[in-house]
Amino acid sequence: MSHRKPKPRLMSRRTALACTGGGLAATVLAGAAAFSGTDRRPAREEGGLRQQGEGRAAGPPAEKAPVPGQAWMPDATGKPLTVNFTPGGLTEMRGLVLHVQEGENSLHEHFSDPAVKSSSHFWVSQSGEIEQYVSAHDRAWAQGAGNPLWLSVETSGFARRPLTADQVEAVARIYVWGMAQHGWRLERASTPLGRGFGIHSMGGRDWGGHACPGPLRAAQTVEVLSSVVRMLPR
Repeated sequence: MSHRKPKPRLMSRRTALACTGGGLAATVLAGAAAFSGTDRRPAREEGGLRQQGEGRAAGPPAEKAPVPGQAWMPDATGKPLTVNFTPGGLTEMRGLVLHVQEGENSLHEHFSDPAVKSSSHFWVSQSGEIEQYVSAHDRAWAQGAGNPLWLSVETSGFARRPLTADQVEAVARIYVWGMAQHGWRLERASTPLGRGFGIHSMGGRDWGGHACPGPLRAAQTVEVLSSVVRMLPR
């Protein structure tokens, strides 16, 4: 569910409208017990205007700058955007936010349209393919006021259907990478002030007022984190 639905384009009817709006550290293993060189790609930002996905508020105050880590996930297919993101726009790295696409097929073409004014860092197909569109050092336009603080992952399909087993494993792989490279906590985030693995709807009005990713996929954050635990080195 995007904040602004794009005008019909020459795309498959089953190609999506995204829900976006505009070595492991020792702390990883502690979190599991609780459960509870910069890589730059070409970029262009449309100046002056508030972009889709940018919220009214700046969100929680940043505690510190993001810890440098890999900008591009090696296991993902890199498809860098040239529009619809803010280069170097992260003020902090709190974790990863789960979205539902409300459609199918790669979102690269959709997010490459300047009129869309939205994007996400990652997209995961129902068969578990991972595409990365925005560097982890840059700000995607995915969840309003949460954009400067969180990375984002779109998942193919619809809110009325759960993530496939392959999608659960693929999102878990992204999360293991983020823990190793950017210090994400192995825990669920329930508010924008939290850290770890969150969902779009937790941000409320400042994040666009969406129900994304819906109850079924929101409940699967536990399943994803359980898969992360299994993937951690013993």
